Amino acid sequence: MKKEKYTGIRTPRPRTGSAPKTLFILMVLLIALFMMASPVLAGKSYNWKISQGIAEDHPAAARCKQFARIVKEKSKGRMKLNYFPAGTLGDWSEQIEANRMGTLEIGLNAGSTSYNPKTNLMFMPYLFSSWDEARAAIGSKGWLTPIFNDLYSTIGLKVLGIYLNAWDGMAYTSRVKNLVKVPADARGKGIKMRVPPIRIFEVYIPTLGFISTPVAYSETFTALQTGIVDARSACPAVEAYVMRDAINTYVATRDAFEYWFLTMNKKLWDSLSPADQAILTASADKVMADQAVAAEQDEKDFMNKLTKAGVKVYEVSDQEWKLSAKAVREKAWPIIEKELLGTELMNKIKQHATPISQ
Repeated sequence: MKKEKYTGIRTPRPRTGSAPKTLFILMVLLIALFMMASPVLAGKSYNWKISQGIAEDHPAAARCKQFARIVKEKSKGRMKLNYFPAGTLGDWSEQIEANRMGTLEIGLNAGSTSYNPKTNLMFMPYLFSSWDEARAAIGSKGWLTPIFNDLYSTIGLKVLGIYLNAWDGMAYTSRVKNLVKVPADARGKGIKMRVPPIRIFEVYIPTLGFISTPVAYSETFTALQTGIVDARSACPAVEAYVMRDAINTYVATRDAFEYWFLTMNKKLWDSLSPADQAILTASADKVMADQAVAAEQDEKDFMNKLTKAGVKVYEVSDQEWKLSAKAVREKAWPIIEKELLGTELMNKIKQHATPISQ
C-alpha cells in the first residue's frame, strides 16, 4: 500500500449553508441602508400643480406657497408642488373644474354651489358667532371639515382644509338714514339689499327686513352708486374698503362666514399611501390654522382702514347677533333645509350651531 506524502496543506471541508446565509444578511443590510439613504425608494416622488384663482396680492397666494413649502419639507423633497399665479390656470371657477378633472392637482379657491345644492352650507347664516367657534370647526379634527369633505367627494374633490376668509357684514350708502343692526331697524324701510345671485342669500336676507336684490359682484359698486341697491350684504371688511367711495356705513353683522377650500383631486388622493396622505393632512392643518389667526387680524386692520377713510363702522353685540339669529333660524332655516340642505345635513348643523335662547 502506497503511503501518501504529507504536504502541510489542509484541504478545507465545505460548510453547508454558512456562506449563503452570511451573503443574504449582507444583502438585506445593504438594501436597507440604500433605502434609508434614498427618498425615491423610501416613497414615490410627485410633481404637482397648486394654484388659486383670486388676485395675486390676496393672502391665498401666500398660503398656497406656504403649503407647498411645508409639504416639500415633510416629504423630504419627494412631493414638489409648483405654484401657478392667479389667472394663469383660469379664474376660480375654471380652477375648480380643472381640479375635479385632475389637470390641476391642488387648488385653493372659493367654494361653488353649482355642482351640489347642499354646498350652500358654505354660506349658512348665523351658524356660529365668534372666531373661536369658527376655528374649532375646521382642521382635520374639526366637525365641519368631514361634512364638507363628504359633499365635495360627490364632485371628485378631497377637502384637505377649510380656509377661513372673513366674516360677512353689511355696507350701506348714504341713502339709508338710520343705523341698521337688528331686523327691527330694517323692517318697513324698503332697503334694497344687494345679495349674490346664490339661493341661500335670497332666502335669508328678507327675514332680516330687507328687499333681496341679486346683483353680480362685478356690478355691485355701480349698483351702489346709481341707487339700484341701497346696501350690500355678503360684504367682508376688505370688500367694504374696496368699495369705500360708494358707502358711508359698515356694520360687522357676522351673519355668515366666507370659507374657501384647499382641495385635491379625489382620485389622486385615493391613490396615495396612508403615510403621504398624512403628510398632506398635517401640512393643511398647519396652513389653515395660521390663516384662521391671520384672518381675524386682517378683519380688524380693514375696519380700522374704513374708519380712517371716513366710513362709520359698527359691530353688533352678542345680544344683537342673537336677535338676528333667532329671526333667521325661525324663518329661513326651514326653507334652507327643504330647498337646499335636506333634513339629515340640517340636523348635523343644528347639533353644532351656537346656542341661542328660544
